[in-house]
Amino acid sequence: MTQKVLESHQDQRRDRLRSLLVQIKKADSAAQKLEILNALPEVDAYFSFPSPLKTFLSGLAPECEYVIKAAFAIGQGPRLFERGNLEDGKLLRALLEDLLALEAFYADVGGIVGYHHLVLTLLSQKSREKQGTLHPPKVDLDLRKQTREVRKQILQGIKAQGKLAEIYPVGGAADRLQLKDEKTEEGLPAARLIFLGKPLLEGVINDLQAREYLHYLLFTSQVTTPIGMMTSKANRNHDHIKTICEQNKWFGRPKDSFQCFSQPSVPTFTREGNWCLQKPLKLLLKPGGHGMLWKLLKQSNVFTWFKEKGAKKAVIRQINNPMAAVDYGLLGFIGYGVSHDKTFGFASCPRLVNAQEGVNVVKESRGGKTLTNVEYCDFEKYGIEDHPYEEGGKTSLFPSNTNILFADLEEIEKISEKLPSPGLLVNFRKGHHLDALEDKEDIARLETTMQNIADGLLTSQDEPLAAFLTFNKRRKTISTTKKKSSVKGTMLETPEGCYFDYMLNAKELLEAHCHMQLPKMPDEMRFIQNGPSFLFSYHPALGPMYSIIGQKVIGGKISDGSELQLEIADVLIENLSLEGSLLIHAENVMGHREEGVLKYSEKTGQCILENVRVVNEGIDWEEDHLFWKHEVKRKGSLKITLHGHSRFVAKDIEIAGNLSLEVPNGMEMGAKKEGEKVVFSLKPLADQKPLWTYKIEDDHSIKIKKTEKI
Repeated sequence: MTQKVLESHQDQRRDRLRSLLVQIKKADSAAQKLEILNALPEVDAYFSFPSPLKTFLSGLAPECEYVIKAAFAIGQGPRLFERGNLEDGKLLRALLEDLLALEAFYADVGGIVGYHHLVLTLLSQKSREKQGTLHPPKVDLDLRKQTREVRKQILQGIKAQGKLAEIYPVGGAADRLQLKDEKTEEGLPAARLIFLGKPLLEGVINDLQAREYLHYLLFTSQVTTPIGMMTSKANRNHDHIKTICEQNKWFGRPKDSFQCFSQPSVPTFTREGNWCLQKPLKLLLKPGGHGMLWKLLKQSNVFTWFKEKGAKKAVIRQINNPMAAVDYGLLGFIGYGVSHDKTFGFASCPRLVNAQEGVNVVKESRGGKTLTNVEYCDFEKYGIEDHPYEEGGKTSLFPSNTNILFADLEEIEKISEKLPSPGLLVNFRKGHHLDALEDKEDIARLETTMQNIADGLLTSQDEPLAAFLTFNKRRKTISTTKKKSSVKGTMLETPEGCYFDYMLNAKELLEAHCHMQLPKMPDEMRFIQNGPSFLFSYHPALGPMYSIIGQKVIGGKISDGSELQLEIADVLIENLSLEGSLLIHAENVMGHREEGVLKYSEKTGQCILENVRVVNEGIDWEEDHLFWKHEVKRKGSLKITLHGHSRFVAKDIEIAGNLSLEVPNGMEMGAKKEGEKVVFSLKPLADQKPLWTYKIEDDHSIKIKKTEKI
């Protein structure tokens, strides 16, 4: 079928469905809708004669009969029901459940008939249709340098903790990541990916708790941010999310501070608009895009729940971007949105050419203007050419949409009622389905994008934009773990590429803020081939701001091939000389637990190392390692584990050899040299003082001071 004939055929089907939609939307009940469908030739022809499917329908409610006949009305019934064992009630009921879910979610546009009409409409849209004029947006707050204004907004962001909600769309299928259970070969969701030794979901929660902890340290207030998570059925995503939370005992948070709501999966389709099957009587379904978020927040009463929890604004971020909360960028972004009482916001950065990322644009049309997003698969439709902004450059004219968003909950709830499916698009990718003529062919799903809720924020030309945009360094804003690495491909959007950015950030932190001497960082190619020249990782509660970490870790040197892990917040490391591996893990990073719930407090694991030299064999560089996963083989290390509220102190000493030191709760361990040996001694922790006191200076900076006599 030629493209011209295909488009003509799709136009005819779309126009027929438009007329049918008008009738269906006027109907008041399922019974009335059934009458309309029963009069259609394609429905009547199939159900006029006895069949197993007709027998199956005889015992069903009108709503169930309607969705099955709707599949015939849109021309997909024969594909769904003419193969397979129609006497298998279990398979039919499962298919019926999928159709009912689709009908319910898209009820506002006409259910199954409306969904398919949208599909045909998008398939028949001509490229480069007039979509309005696009301009690069102006930056409302430049976060690349910590100016006085930026520091002011950072403080606003810290202060706002306790009045915010956090929303995590965690329901993506993550097909390109090809993540599988090692034992069962079952496909796993992105939330299960281990990055720096923790599932991505745990990393996101740690980022949030680090901000809450900083709020506590500055304002002595306990806050618990309500968290909404949009899951899905893809790869048992919803079950995995709940399991991760249960295994981690809800991360020390009250169980009722979480709300999980599952997004429906939608039928995939071919370029001809035919629905795809996974096997007979089994639709090939995929999650319908993050834009389902807003409607689901309404349908699941999560908007109301947020309001009951006292949240007026929300931060939205995806778990596949571990860099989103690095340093102060997210705090500055939140602070600007709160202090200016904005309706919506985008945290942006430079966009690399050919990255599969949308762009932030100001779209102007007769209806007004808005700061919004254009997805990369819609570039052609909008006339955007993915070329460098400057000849020979790596970044494009428009900044990257990073899916780090800010929203006023009450206002966005109102907009979502007018724009229930924002940013509808069709993005074809190679995939396999039951009727594929080749091993893989182009298939797509109807997707909707959460950031394009901003399309509903139109203002007149002489009014300010309703949304705002901050701009930061790319490696401190976005580096995603979207797809599996390839020997032939680039590191962009892979876990390895994300880890490379993480280590570039670590280099900036340790050199520019901590003033440590480091081995030379390898370039990207050598990094992939040989690994990093040193390893460093830390719990975000150590800062999260680099300016705070730089007051806790001061001077010293990390030798080539050495490793420093700081799973601790209360630490003073001054003039450390490290040759090998030093692993400091506090059981109580940010406080203690009462009946399983984390209470931010001074009852933490504390560590003081002043003028200490650590020497051991460290990492076995002849072995294979997955550094980004923290799967590292060592010949030796100094591991200090602090249980409960405890402290380790070492000054003016060398600690050599493979040692694992455990400090019990309520105890202080000291190290001193006796003759040629280093002796470790325990004594009760004499004080309950915090290691650090935090203070806000007149220039809006945060200064910390070590408590005397510790």
